[in-house]
Amino acid sequence: MLILDLCGKWQLLGIPQEEAKKLSIAKLPSEGWIEARVPGVVHLDLMATGKIPNPFFRTNEKLVSWVEDFDWVYKREFEIRDGILNKDATELVFDGLDTFASIWVNGEHVGDVQNMFVQHRFDVKNFLRKGVNSLVVWFKSPKVVLEERLSKSDTKLKAAFYPPVVYGRKAQYSFGWDWGPRLPSVGIWKGVRLEALEVARIEDIYVRVKLIENLAKATVSIALTAYKEALCDLKLKLIGYDKVLVKKLHLQNGRNDAEFELEISDPELWWPSGYGKQKLYVIEVSLSQGPVELERKSVRFGVRKVELVQEQDDEGKSFIIKINDVPVFCKGANWVPADSFLPRVDRETYDRLLSLAKEANMNMLRVWGGGIYEDDAFYDLCDEKGIMIWQDFMFACGEYPESEWFLALVRDEAEKVVRRLRNHPSVVIWCGNNENDWGYRDRWWGDRERFFGESIYHKVLPEVCGALDPDRPYWPSSPYGGEHPNSQREGDRHSWEVWSLFRDYTEYRRDNGRFVSEFGFQALPSLETIKGFTLPEDRWPQSLVIEHHNKQTGGNERLYYFLSAHFKVPSTIEGFCEMTQINQGEALKVGIEHWRSRKFKTSGSLIWQLNDCWPVSSWSLVDYAHRKKAAYYYVKRMFAPVLVVLMKDDGMIRSYVVNDSLEGFSAELEIKGLTLNGKFLKSVSEEVSIPPNASVKVMDVELEELGISDTFNELVVAELWRGGKSLATSTCLLERPKHLKLPRAKAKVKLERVNHEGTLFRATVTSKAFIKSAHLRVRGVEAEFEDNYFDVIPGIPKVVYIRTPKRFITKLPKVELKDVTSYA
Repeated sequence: MLILDLCGKWQLLGIPQEEAKKLSIAKLPSEGWIEARVPGVVHLDLMATGKIPNPFFRTNEKLVSWVEDFDWVYKREFEIRDGILNKDATELVFDGLDTFASIWVNGEHVGDVQNMFVQHRFDVKNFLRKGVNSLVVWFKSPKVVLEERLSKSDTKLKAAFYPPVVYGRKAQYSFGWDWGPRLPSVGIWKGVRLEALEVARIEDIYVRVKLIENLAKATVSIALTAYKEALCDLKLKLIGYDKVLVKKLHLQNGRNDAEFELEISDPELWWPSGYGKQKLYVIEVSLSQGPVELERKSVRFGVRKVELVQEQDDEGKSFIIKINDVPVFCKGANWVPADSFLPRVDRETYDRLLSLAKEANMNMLRVWGGGIYEDDAFYDLCDEKGIMIWQDFMFACGEYPESEWFLALVRDEAEKVVRRLRNHPSVVIWCGNNENDWGYRDRWWGDRERFFGESIYHKVLPEVCGALDPDRPYWPSSPYGGEHPNSQREGDRHSWEVWSLFRDYTEYRRDNGRFVSEFGFQALPSLETIKGFTLPEDRWPQSLVIEHHNKQTGGNERLYYFLSAHFKVPSTIEGFCEMTQINQGEALKVGIEHWRSRKFKTSGSLIWQLNDCWPVSSWSLVDYAHRKKAAYYYVKRMFAPVLVVLMKDDGMIRSYVVNDSLEGFSAELEIKGLTLNGKFLKSVSEEVSIPPNASVKVMDVELEELGISDTFNELVVAELWRGGKSLATSTCLLERPKHLKLPRAKAKVKLERVNHEGTLFRATVTSKAFIKSAHLRVRGVEAEFEDNYFDVIPGIPKVVYIRTPKRFITKLPKVELKDVTSYA
């Protein structure tokens, strides 16, 4: 195979609609073109050439709305030599075109596309010539195409935010969501190349593994596309093993299939993070004709078993994901596209965000159905890090066409997506859509005679998954299950009574969903991130710019509403930023503690959401600049392998110990009462036996037993001890923080250098009084903290490791400590 990379410099022209109707490929103007980069999208090129301002800054999103009304044309020239023309086939390959495009080679029409989610291939051998060739890609305005389809539809389908988007296969979030701007992208958003092929190419490799006791039996199915009849050798090798399997094939023109069987004795298994290692095997396949190797490809796979267990119990029906026969409590978050302009998301971006997820003790991410099927690098990294993926198909919050042309488009998309992702052990479940079954049931789109889109999720997608990936569970929708799609008794559940219906986050304790695949709470992004999209005059909580960067209707008002319920509300942007983030952390803590204490009655807790696509006030744990919000640290502690949960309940403290390890242990649990100023009251201790992979209700303690008499000036603390070592601590405030007599923070921070480079330090925080949500900062630099926004318990030193980008060799950095009283 010869490959001619066609990425890099292109030319780009924007054409208003009235002009676009009059123009053709032969009549494109010679003036007005700007330089473009491929992979790329139009907005990035317009920014790079100064044609539009940064849409993320202030309210500039409004100033660039004209971009979506234009058609956009890309063009470039490339040179062809004899080597390419002499091959049996030459194909033009686009890994991603966003979205409605016509392709022209040397003035000849090659084809049209209408799906941004899949790769497109065109046979262009007969269109090419020796020497200079031209390539033009004409993108129609997605707004114009989609609104025209809606206008011609007999039934006007409805959807969240921008209903016309359901008439095409374009990422829905690009037209705006309640956390994202309206910046519908257009462009050659992934790679493009010419592939000149001899005889045949390897189309697909699928490794299907059956695990039977200590033996992994793998069936390797290989699809080939032949361009002529030929005799070839197909070789397969499991890297690290000596044996090579060979098949002699008599290829026929078109699709050809071959299959190998191999066994791996005593295989190393792939496990989710926290349960074991992430062993990945590599299979290499090569196709040869005589001594000439035509193509070589390799795929990675893991040996693991996945099943979705749903069994009747006293609460309804379980919803438990088992890996290698071990039930796994799924701790994690929902993933949205990491940028409004997708070509900016590279492997480094994925690695940063996925590393943050793993560091927060997460073992699952749900790829939400209003975004995209992510790049291969995303799934490769999830395989390596042990992060399980709940993979939605791209249908969200809307009704969808069921005409034959649309169902054919969906089937083609699903087949390509399943083939691309099915070798990844991290992908553990396919899901048909986000909230569409729920929306139909609760009449979000009004009274309908039928469920538009039902045949997609309940027929087309399960057929594709059943045929192409039969060993991985398929789930029709999220949420789904039971008499109501958002039932607490079975299936998965989206818990939005808190926040969306204005219920206080203490109400999470009333939610006994079997698998909570969405719940969340908003906060502002970090102050340094806010500074990046504002001017100084914008930096107050109710400024137009701050409100513009909250896309939920009434979102800013909700932040005030929920914050005032628990904490004193500051007036400065710094204070409002910090306190909304702390309140977010407190809210998520209540939900996670409740659902983990119910393990495996509840078997999953996925936060909405991990990340952002632009700088915004949202439900994310990590903002657009990849800065950790306060809630990130809360979640990291709440998802720890061993967790002590304290809950106040009618004059009593109920306690639980949650153990995610596969080994049980014995320990001593001490629960004690303290005044906020640090005076010890009384304590109760008990030896506890904690089984593996379980949650245990340990003991109920009356507040009187702990010496508690003034709940506005006292708190409860628990410590779990084993062999003189503290395994976990927990605090329980007895009233809302805004009503407590919290002392001003007077902590001592002892800083020690850990490495000779002067970039790693150990901070030991001690205080005679209780400190609520203490947070450290290093003056003058953005440091990385192992933990932050933690409670400081009197008499218990808190050790935090700090890494700085700047070297402090001759002197120690200046470390500051603040807490919730700093902004009152």
